[in-house]
Amino acid sequence: MTENIVIYGAGAIGSQIAGRMYGAGHPVTVIEPWEPQRRAMQQSGITIHNEMDGRPDEHYTPPVISPNELSKLDGPISTLLLCVKSYDTLGSLNIALPHLASDGLVVSMQNSLNEEWIAPIIGTERTVGGVILINAVLLEPGHVTLTSSVSRASSTQRDLPGVYVGEYLAPVGEKARHVASLINSVWPALTVDDLMHERWSKLASNTMMNTVSAISGLRSSLALRSPDVRRLIVAIAAETVRVSAAEKHPLQTLMGDYSADDIFAAAEGRSTVVDEGLTKRAALVSESATTSMLQDVLRGRKTEVDYFTGLIAAKGATHGIETPFCNAATEIVHRVEAGLAASTENIADVFRLVND
Repeated sequence: MTENIVIYGAGAIGSQIAGRMYGAGHPVTVIEPWEPQRRAMQQSGITIHNEMDGRPDEHYTPPVISPNELSKLDGPISTLLLCVKSYDTLGSLNIALPHLASDGLVVSMQNSLNEEWIAPIIGTERTVGGVILINAVLLEPGHVTLTSSVSRASSTQRDLPGVYVGEYLAPVGEKARHVASLINSVWPALTVDDLMHERWSKLASNTMMNTVSAISGLRSSLALRSPDVRRLIVAIAAETVRVSAAEKHPLQTLMGDYSADDIFAAAEGRSTVVDEGLTKRAALVSESATTSMLQDVLRGRKTEVDYFTGLIAAKGATHGIETPFCNAATEIVHRVEAGLAASTENIADVFRLVND
């Protein structure tokens, strides 16, 4: 079958995938639901600025269509890369599904555990995932800025890839290798046998950083410099570690540097190892690095909090695990979505909710 690659969603991540794949000669079409971004890409393409290395800006003009224009596709979709928010996963998949080849792959290039919802629809054997370790900011349509990420700011893991690629509930096979070969034109891709372990590891980082940034309004580096924010990060991390273990995906380390025992000791006030490590990590993260959830808050858009701390709370409840900090943090983010200003004052509100 002729290769026909579709990237659904052209945010900070999807834009890079679409642009660089297109620049590498792959047959790419972008489906972009957000009109300002779609219009900017149709008129001027996508510009990628890397603030870390001073190289010239990259510029690409991949074809871009709206979700109601899939009839313009040149044949069935061989590989569908989902780059939408988690709450749009099933809606986007249902729109694309009639155009997916009978053996076409669906690749979640998203945060959270979307493979769990994709696989029942298209089959486990056609579900692939990419766990992304890079950070980028898109606050202006058509322009992406690459920044150093919290995921890559480990003091011990210096040789991380840009993305882990794996097959859902299966060891690496032809499908994972094929997707990795495509992604290699975007970032260095490493295939892994246990995709969901890497998913849970990234989910832990997301619950720790995304939610607190949306609550506080602080970009990643400033958030890590705040003692109150770090205390909330640790409390959320401890709950996430407990739930991941109950889900049979135990996390031996978080962010590459902190053991589960370190996290529990920090949450119980018995150790300063994690607090000191997070403080040092702040210096390794770009000042402009902004979590995806804070980017949504700044744009006045719905966040993915129900798929981060909200998901941890929901899964914890099924195992009888209490998650008071995830519950409270999720509630405060929903208040921010409803109009509460993101502020460091909200951190105290999380602790008040937990203690009430």
